[in-house]
Amino acid sequence: MDQGTMARDASVPLVVRLGGRSWVVPPGGSLTIGRDVDAEVHVDHGLVSRRHASVGPAAGGWLLTDHSRNGVFIDGQRSAQVLVTTPTSVELGHPVHGVRMTLTPIAGASGPGGASPTHARRTGQHSVSGSQISIGRLAGNDVVVDDLLVSRHHAVVERTPRGWHLRDLGSTNGTHLNGRRVDSGDVAEGDVIGVGPALLQLRGDRLLEYRDQGDVDIEAEGLVVTRQGRRLLDGVDLRIPGSSLVAVLGPSGAGKSTLLAALAGTRPADDGVVRYGGRDLYGDYDELRHRIGVVPQDDILHPQLTVSRALSHAARLRFSTDVPREDRERRIAEVLGELGLADQASQRISSLSGGQRKRTSVALELLTRPSLLFLDEPTSGLDPGLDKQVMRTLRGLADRGQTVVVVTHSVLNLDACDRLVILARGGRVAYDGPPGEALGYFGVATFADVFLRLEDDPLVDWRSRPRAGLVSPLPGRSRDRSWPAGPVRSGAGLVQFGVVARRTLDVLLADRTYLAFLAFLPVVLSGLAHATPSPRGLTAEVGDPRPAQLLLVLVLGGALMGTASSIRELVKERSIFQRERAIGLSGGAYLAAKVLVLAVVTFLQVAVFAALSMLGRPGPRDPVLLPWGEVEIGLVVAAVTVASMVLGLVISSLISNADRGMPLLVMVVMLQLVLSGGLFVLDGRAGLDQLSWAVPARWAYAMGSVSMELGGTLTPPVDDPLWRPSATTWLADVLVLTGLVVVMLLAVHLGLRRDEPLRRRSRR
Repeated sequence: MDQGTMARDASVPLVVRLGGRSWVVPPGGSLTIGRDVDAEVHVDHGLVSRRHASVGPAAGGWLLTDHSRNGVFIDGQRSAQVLVTTPTSVELGHPVHGVRMTLTPIAGASGPGGASPTHARRTGQHSVSGSQISIGRLAGNDVVVDDLLVSRHHAVVERTPRGWHLRDLGSTNGTHLNGRRVDSGDVAEGDVIGVGPALLQLRGDRLLEYRDQGDVDIEAEGLVVTRQGRRLLDGVDLRIPGSSLVAVLGPSGAGKSTLLAALAGTRPADDGVVRYGGRDLYGDYDELRHRIGVVPQDDILHPQLTVSRALSHAARLRFSTDVPREDRERRIAEVLGELGLADQASQRISSLSGGQRKRTSVALELLTRPSLLFLDEPTSGLDPGLDKQVMRTLRGLADRGQTVVVVTHSVLNLDACDRLVILARGGRVAYDGPPGEALGYFGVATFADVFLRLEDDPLVDWRSRPRAGLVSPLPGRSRDRSWPAGPVRSGAGLVQFGVVARRTLDVLLADRTYLAFLAFLPVVLSGLAHATPSPRGLTAEVGDPRPAQLLLVLVLGGALMGTASSIRELVKERSIFQRERAIGLSGGAYLAAKVLVLAVVTFLQVAVFAALSMLGRPGPRDPVLLPWGEVEIGLVVAAVTVASMVLGLVISSLISNADRGMPLLVMVVMLQLVLSGGLFVLDGRAGLDQLSWAVPARWAYAMGSVSMELGGTLTPPVDDPLWRPSATTWLADVLVLTGLVVVMLLAVHLGLRRDEPLRRRSRR
């Protein structure tokens, strides 16, 4: 048979994967594999020959030919030639200790002229005869990508003496080249440019356009997750078809949520690989994250907001910053209509039923039209009617072309699913197949009995049992390496800052009870300040300890207000932050917005507290910095309040439960009382003095003591270096307190980052 005939028979591209890397062989092409540095697939392994094997077209498929000393093995048997017509796995050099390689023909590819992206459909082509190609959402661009994730003028491909060059135009959600976000880069033949849901591939004088339109399958190979020496997933192999509804079940502690996080890419597995329509999800997560929706077990909603308001904030964070308000509102209305929530648009989330809340969480993820939707326990705590309602909604999403994976304990409506994945303890797959065959597979009458069997026989290797009619797991394991790498942030940090600040303010204003508490607290504390007998106010006189006592009440009141305003702020919306961080929210923008809103709130509280506390009382006689003693003391109280607010954020970023904040609030305020220097002299007390340097009240009380010239009026006199009356000392105390605030802000930033996943990337 001549080469032309063979090329026509091998009419689809072939994807070759090895060690986390992949190569696409176009129809009629060929590939050499070996240890030689000139081999197209270079394999640096002692069992692999310099020219170990080659791949070329053959009648009816692709042919892998062995040229080596140690051989090519399939299913443990050495083969001189392997005809590849379906996904095939082979070992190079040894059946057990060799190098695993997989070969996958791509059905439905573009045919001669190059392989298409495996998970997208071709939707058009564009001429590249000019000097540049503009890409964006507006109709005036050469390539129009009509999607709200895409900026008006998103990117441009320019002809240079060296060839084509891609340049991002400051887009919100970024431009990707072969899965990596880039500001600019050279584009070679066959490279894939990602702009929102569109993929553009350069082929000769054409730019082929493909769209990710759903119907995406997920493949998992050898997923392993270990935490603190305990294996949560153990070699999980799965293949989830596109446009299907799949339920993941299993006993508590079987690794269901861990599997979902690994499949979604939010918490990658320690070992193994996940493929999104044939692409390495972990390696290309930067580009693919906007096409994946994740609804965690905890609601990712602010219950104080209305449904439409919550979705509006979410849309502004996700969509391009130049999307008009009417376009955002139109998309929100579409999603609410799809999920049957149009009548609840103006209703507060806290007043919704359990099923409506879950559908609102789903609506938030559907704003960007993701191809994949993962849900963790969406029916937890719902009655049977609401359970059925939620599952019916998910069934409808799958019927409209999305792939939906749901972790659940409920067995009431599994008939709505296309497939079940049942995990045994230790994170092992016990069953993967149609719901109707599960009971027969386990030899039981009910799903409750399935759970009992898994509990009673925890060591049974269910994977070794024959499972006729099930989708075969994909062979092979990734040999990727892991290192820390957080999600790449969106370029519109200022817009994100504004959205989070506005949302924080909306939540605060909507919570009438908490707002009343914040307004009432400075009034109560000022009453306590007036209960402190000090007829001379803050005018210090020799032998009179009462001005010092009043200063202590003012400083501690500010510390209490600041810490109380922030100690629950981060922990109460941790799940919301983690989800938004995964889709591109800047941690710096989030923290800056929180600090700004809380600083404004605490300044208002300080103004009321200080004004009421000093009402009818004189301030310091000779302030060191300002001509008005009352204002100088007001700055002291404001400084300790803001610093304590940041201290509250540190605690909030570290605790795992909001209920733990209140005991810590008491402890922190008591610590500030003891180490402020207002109860006893700290100067010269080794250890205790140094410990007090980390306490905001220590520096604020010192500032007040400088303003009041307090040290010389006490009995006996106190010669604390931090209290010596001069503008230099006052400013030095302010400077140190400012430095302490900066250190605490860094601690908050690190606290926010502690739960970010290890982002796994392939060796390139």
